[in-house]
Amino acid sequence: MNHRRLLLMGGIAFAAPVVLASAAQAAGAAAAVPVSTSDATVGEVVVTAFKREATAQHVPASISAVSSDTLARQGIQDVRDLSKVIPNLNWGEHFGTTLVTIRGVGSNVDSGITEPTIAMYVDGVYLPRSDMATLRAVDLDRVEVLRGPQGTLYGRNATGGAINFVAAAPSRTFQGEASVSGGSRGAYGVSGFVSGPIAPGLFVRLSGGHDHDDGYVRVVNTGQHLNGVNDSYGRLAVRYEPTADVSADLSVRYDRNTAANAYQQLFEPSPVAPPSGQTTTPNLIYGDAPFGGKTDLLVVAGALNWKLSDNLKLRSVTGFVDHHSHFAIDDDSTITPLEYTDDFTRPSRSYSEELDLFGDYARFKWIAGLFYFHEDARVVLPVILGPSGVTPPSPGLALGESSKIDNVALFGDLTWSVTDRLRLELGLRYNHESNSYDEFWTFTGAPSTSGQFKVDRGKVLPKVAVQYDVAPDATAYAQWSLGYKSGGSNLPGGGGDILPLYQPETISAWEAGLKSQFLDRRITANFAAFYYRYRGLQVTTDVPPAGTIVQNANANVYGLEAELQWRPTDRLTFDLDPTYLHARFDRFTSFDATFLTTVNLDGQPVERAPDFTVNFGARYRIDLGNTLFSKLYLQGGGLYSSTVVLRYYNDAPGQSQPGYVVGNLSATLANAGEDLKLTVFINNISNTYYKQQITNFGLGNMGNYGPPRTVGARLSKRF
Repeated sequence: MNHRRLLLMGGIAFAAPVVLASAAQAAGAAAAVPVSTSDATVGEVVVTAFKREATAQHVPASISAVSSDTLARQGIQDVRDLSKVIPNLNWGEHFGTTLVTIRGVGSNVDSGITEPTIAMYVDGVYLPRSDMATLRAVDLDRVEVLRGPQGTLYGRNATGGAINFVAAAPSRTFQGEASVSGGSRGAYGVSGFVSGPIAPGLFVRLSGGHDHDDGYVRVVNTGQHLNGVNDSYGRLAVRYEPTADVSADLSVRYDRNTAANAYQQLFEPSPVAPPSGQTTTPNLIYGDAPFGGKTDLLVVAGALNWKLSDNLKLRSVTGFVDHHSHFAIDDDSTITPLEYTDDFTRPSRSYSEELDLFGDYARFKWIAGLFYFHEDARVVLPVILGPSGVTPPSPGLALGESSKIDNVALFGDLTWSVTDRLRLELGLRYNHESNSYDEFWTFTGAPSTSGQFKVDRGKVLPKVAVQYDVAPDATAYAQWSLGYKSGGSNLPGGGGDILPLYQPETISAWEAGLKSQFLDRRITANFAAFYYRYRGLQVTTDVPPAGTIVQNANANVYGLEAELQWRPTDRLTFDLDPTYLHARFDRFTSFDATFLTTVNLDGQPVERAPDFTVNFGARYRIDLGNTLFSKLYLQGGGLYSSTVVLRYYNDAPGQSQPGYVVGNLSATLANAGEDLKLTVFINNISNTYYKQQITNFGLGNMGNYGPPRTVGARLSKRF
């Protein structure tokens, strides 16, 4: 409580009133609005994550927007790389599951049975499972990252924030682009798009490509490479404008990756294999059976925008997501045939519909909405205990869980401009879900077991806030909101015992901030302070030989963020984003089944929540004169992170990643019209090895490392 009072006092000191904010959140906005992707200042980037178009600098919340040009210059291919440019974002991956944390709020559940803590959207459609998040960042207009709970209008499963991949919209004039790329580890890629009108009021954009990367992990005894890319993708977007007041958008995106990118490597010697059949060298492993992988993602998004009058607008967003993933994994990563997952599958199919009515009357702006979501999901984890592909077959077990999710919500948001400088906002959402779950277990020669559960619950998610313009280019805000993430079903225990449901998690969140620009907008200084009372945090416990249990814990989180930018000249820009984060468990005791000990975690760090991080960078433009390439953009930057706890027990050596720095460089040559560009980049210049995930099933600490040094080049021509 003392921390909360301190935070609120600090918020009052630099934020005047409070923000209800978020006039928004919808599925990250339906139709993408084309914006400039030049080297704009922070405040000039237009965002739609809060539904109404606004510059990021005037949105009363912590939001970062990264343009498509920035993504290309820095070699950002997917969500893995966003931590390079987004403050307080930590990323990890294990067994094909992305583990994203914002401000210490995230999930360590790598089995795929939990729903995301950070909501992700593509083309305005929600991606309901965390193994969907590695889709390629191609043909994007920008990526928007909202930090902090987004419960009122985004709803459930956005307790930590939201990431919106906003795709490029069809253009009103004919244009296109072709690009080729290459780089480390046999990487190559081809991509392109064409866009423009094909009939009066009808506009089309077609894009696609293929990316290949051998992968930076090598299986020593077979030569197979892992954690690469073999991805083919395509997207068709159509916009129809029959009148000036009506527009309809339809997009279809398909993405297939056949690379084997689910694995885990030894961080310490294993007791089950001879020294010659194992290794702890970073990004090298052994295996007694082949690794494999395939993911397919289909996203269909439809949006209707209808201006009913000068004061009313109706928007409909319809989504369909069909996802399948298959992975084969040598679980022990040694030459000893101990455990092998032959086909780890996680299919998901979901439908969503959202209706929003916008009102704009004098000093009142409001949004009222209705949301429906349905998903059928399944997880099957089959483990062979012994050699694979032998006769008679080795014994094996299969852990599984299926879910049927039905979610309905009503929500509203009202903004009242009390004066020209003071705005009060109130938001409210009622969320109701009716879910059913089925756990199942089989073992060779033993009777199978199963268990069924049903959940029927509602939740009210309010938000109150105020925003005050202290100057023409300075706005202060403060807000309180409630975030909520759904509970769910565990996988059965390794012995076939049917485990109880894990419960939902909630965050009561206070935030205060100041966004400011001065000296003719050459300096941008944004600050935020926050406090979260985190209840029901879902954490997973390893249970040897191959099981997990999701538990609920409590935590308290508070911190400070700053986003600073200085443009001393039109050619030179500096960025500095320091953060402080204190994320600690609160009155939580857990049994570590690996070491058979009960651990009191009260006051201990939460996973993936380093106390200090700093994103830093600089950009410089050099004019080369009237030549083929008349401009040179030089960019450098990186990330510093203090110690990161990766196994929340942290009760044995090596379960944390010590502080580290990752630096990146890029250079872009462009012609006068910037329609011809050549970019080269080097990421992780010093080839720093840093751990991203740790598990321990009694065979020692295992997990994976972040990408090593990566060199790449991309040549693109727009016409």
